[in-house]
Amino acid sequence: MSSNLIKNLQKLGFTENEAKIYAVLVCLGQARASEISRAAGVPRAKVYGILRGMGKKGYVRILEGDPILFCCTRPEEMITRIRADFMRSLRETSSGLNALSAEGKMTAP
Repeated sequence: MSSNLIKNLQKLGFTENEAKIYAVLVCLGQARASEISRAAGVPRAKVYGILRGMGKKGYVRILEGDPILFCCTRPEEMITRIRADFMRSLRETSSGLNALSAEGKMTAP
């Protein structure tokens, strides 16, 4: 797993541990938390919480069963989701800044 890939995932909003776990899941396909922990170098006690958080973001799917397995969404899906979220944030930020600018012009002496 390249450190450059981890850094790039972090630039996209992943924490370091999320980036490591996602990259490991891309390699493994699906795995138990213990396997993910070992391969990613993330303490097992942290892995479950991180995986659940990534599940809420739509980056990981939890396959209930015995044992519980985890798999990542396809990288293309993840990138599309991040791109859409980023573009929405840009539009909202632009609108908000434009509104502030208009307010400032209206209240200027």
